[in-house]
Amino acid sequence: MKFLDLRFFILFMWIIVMIACLAIIFLIAPLGKYLILQKNSILILQTSFIQAILAVMIVGILIYLLNKFQKIYLFKKLMDKKKD
Repeated sequence: MKFLDLRFFILFMWIIVMIACLAIIFLIAPLGKYLILQKNSILILQTSFIQAILAVMIVGILIYLLNKFQKIYLFKKLMDKKKD
């Protein structure tokens, strides 16, 4: 049963990582698609800057969430070990 908990924990972590990747690919990347046709380098640069900031924010949130869930998992495992 303890090994099954670890499997679910790892599966949950990978699901969170995949959701973050999909958000970056399908929400942030298409922002610049429409500006390429305009040939205005300032707008393209601004859009690239915004895309970079949003991607870094998503990665930061991802790191924070994964760290939080890791601490919750470890705390749960330590409390279960004390009961035994």
